[in-house]
Amino acid sequence: MRLEKMKLALVGIATFVFALGVTNTVHVAAQEAPTRPSAPWVPLSGSVADIAMNADGQAYAVGRDGTVWRWDRIEVRWRPMSGKMQRIAAAEGNRPWAVSDDGTVFRYNGLWWENRAEDVVDVAADTLGNVYIAKNDGAVFKWYDLRSEWRPVTGSAVRLALDYDGTLWAVASDGTVQSFDGESWQAWNGRARDIAAGGIGQVGIATPEGDIRLLSEADAAWTKLAGINDVVSLVIAPDSAVWAVQSDGDLYTNRPVSSTGEEAENQRAKPITARSITSESIAAEVPSAPVQSAQSIAAPDVSTQTAVAEETPPNQDRVGVIDPATITADGPITFFDTNKSADRIAIGKDGSIFALDSDGNVLRWSNSRRDFESFPGSLVRIAVDPEGTPWGISNLGRVFFNSGAKWEQVLDATASNIAIGSGGTVVIADASGTLFKFDETRKRFNRIQGTGVDVAVSPEGDVWVINADGFVQRCDDFPCKLLPQKASDISIGPDGRVWIVSEQGRLMRLKEDGSTFEVVTTLGQEPRDVASGPNGLPWFVATDGSVFASSYFERDESKDRMIAARSSGDTVGTGASESPVSDSPSAITFSKNMRFDTLDNGDITSGEAWIEAGNDELVYAYSTQTRSFHTYDERRRTFVSKKTVLGTNSYEIEGFVVDSTGAIWTDVNHVGQSATLQGLYRDFDGSLRKYDDPCNTIEDIGIAPNDTLYVVCSFASGDNKLYRKPSNSLTFRQIQTSVNIEKVAVGRAQDIWVIDNDGYVRQWDGSSFVRRPSTGQEASAISVGADGSVYIRINNDLAKWNSANQSFDKVNNIKISHLTVDQTGRPWITFDTAPEIKRARQ
Repeated sequence: MRLEKMKLALVGIATFVFALGVTNTVHVAAQEAPTRPSAPWVPLSGSVADIAMNADGQAYAVGRDGTVWRWDRIEVRWRPMSGKMQRIAAAEGNRPWAVSDDGTVFRYNGLWWENRAEDVVDVAADTLGNVYIAKNDGAVFKWYDLRSEWRPVTGSAVRLALDYDGTLWAVASDGTVQSFDGESWQAWNGRARDIAAGGIGQVGIATPEGDIRLLSEADAAWTKLAGINDVVSLVIAPDSAVWAVQSDGDLYTNRPVSSTGEEAENQRAKPITARSITSESIAAEVPSAPVQSAQSIAAPDVSTQTAVAEETPPNQDRVGVIDPATITADGPITFFDTNKSADRIAIGKDGSIFALDSDGNVLRWSNSRRDFESFPGSLVRIAVDPEGTPWGISNLGRVFFNSGAKWEQVLDATASNIAIGSGGTVVIADASGTLFKFDETRKRFNRIQGTGVDVAVSPEGDVWVINADGFVQRCDDFPCKLLPQKASDISIGPDGRVWIVSEQGRLMRLKEDGSTFEVVTTLGQEPRDVASGPNGLPWFVATDGSVFASSYFERDESKDRMIAARSSGDTVGTGASESPVSDSPSAITFSKNMRFDTLDNGDITSGEAWIEAGNDELVYAYSTQTRSFHTYDERRRTFVSKKTVLGTNSYEIEGFVVDSTGAIWTDVNHVGQSATLQGLYRDFDGSLRKYDDPCNTIEDIGIAPNDTLYVVCSFASGDNKLYRKPSNSLTFRQIQTSVNIEKVAVGRAQDIWVIDNDGYVRQWDGSSFVRRPSTGQEASAISVGADGSVYIRINNDLAKWNSANQSFDKVNNIKISHLTVDQTGRPWITFDTAPEIKRARQ
């Protein structure tokens, strides 16, 4: 993966090198230069104080006057940015970090610079989201974006650099060189005034004498690069070219790209694949069938994965008029970062783009504002019909469409997935994988042939599915035709081309042969959700929630805000319900006998073990015998001890959950000689913090996939009440209900399940907690996965909620004491006081 990432980055960087050699945008006053470097060093126009480049080839420079410049790979020129800086670091997307001359470190949010810390001398960042700063006193800190806070790192530095694996390299105040792997520092020979990391595992320094030396890790030696002196700053590009800034601001590179001859001709002939493009560089109007700009300049194509769109016969209506949206766009598919985030996305034939955030809130894309705007309603699945009307599925599995004034429910229908073809055909799949097609005349769904966990519809109304085994199937005839390709998501655009996200997280498109898929490059991003729009141009959501687009679709947006303002947001509905299941074929397919693997307990040798799946994708175990925490190490196939303040001090707890940062939230009830701790505490990174909660006594705690915390409080009156605290708030708010609650578990889109004080399982239906099933089911423990899977403990038996028949199905071959459900819907259990720890096989 690392080598592949480097290959993809070469496309952007080679263009940058070529163009920088012919631009004269960055100006400073001329100064007397040091000895002119000899071959192979080649001067580049402009004079700079600092330069930065990330793994995708996105470059930034700071002029001698402090002006910040961003290289625009679409318009092939430098673009000035706001602010005055002295150091700069390229990060993910168009969001660099920079240090001003007064020592303030800023982060660019896409519109302006945000102050993040004071007394800073250097900053390093990468495309993986890692950011470090060095302060005036040498202290080093790492940025944690989810909490918007800096946390100290051991060690001391005045210059920093990050390689493409996230390893931190540093120069101390005495010039010594060190590297930090996240746990410990390693010292290296040599001394430096500046340091850089890049290329394919390359590290370079500018020595106090002004030489450049590259590290050979094999013999821990630095090799001098001849031909240049008086270097004060350097950067290593993705193609391993070294860029050097001399003391007078002159800029040189040892691997230029010629601006003449065959290589330059290749550059002009091939359009660039760009990841990071700001909204100001996109034309306000985009034609329905966009073509590549004649001004696009790119390097020779170094990736064999770039898919070229073939001519596709356009669809026609009955009078032979060609619909422009059905014409497949020519040229390579290229993506840019919208700098926005979402959980799911859908596009209609008219270019309307709707999305859901991680809480299920509906969003609508605005071309004019280059942003998602709030739209009334809350859903867990979304689709858009040809006229731009959104359809969706609520967290209770009910099907809705927006009439322009309110959300209307399609009665007597429940579903787990929905898709709409550009011809208007609406198809749903229920929790069992059964398919149904909407009958517009009777306003109801009728069963059709075929089954699948995810569904897409062609312009002609043909159904494509991902089956329970993860394979793509085409159901234009029956039996459905199985294609030799696994996928986790599928979409079909108005041009009829099929897009998938493969099981390995690659974006792929169906070839003209109709049976095989080709990979389309996504510049190092791993997609998890894809939607194809007009002209076969897709958008995708990456695994970190970032939204990437290949085109903006021209449409009339004048009524969008009016529709949103007058529309009701009620997506609760009435009647039958079911829990939407994961559309990932890797999720557990339930049977009454499940296969479990027994895991190595590690240091947990006796006593009970409580188990919880954290939002950080780790599974945690707590030993009641030793009062210690452990996490499962997938590589070593065992549970390993985790150092915590609670565990170090053997504090007693009565329950815990783990958020996406790895912070452990606990109900502490410890009365000891040295300390008395009672209430809600957060244990993270060597510190223990108490939080104000509204309880007399905490009965249970739960956490949603978006880190919203839920607390069940008991009071002297005998009433138990449920409170929730969003991750970005310190305030708990009560969820109004007459039900007396004992335990709580939460899935995605605030799918709340509880056990009441009579021991019955209940689910929140939008207004109250109702029994599941309606006849009642007693349980002593409950856990909900991020995919919607619900498991309970009945005595010592494990059971799973079956939304198709509205009942809990018992697993026959397992006994449990405690349980949790991981991100993929896989149950983990502990049993007895030995204890045994098991997890279900995928």
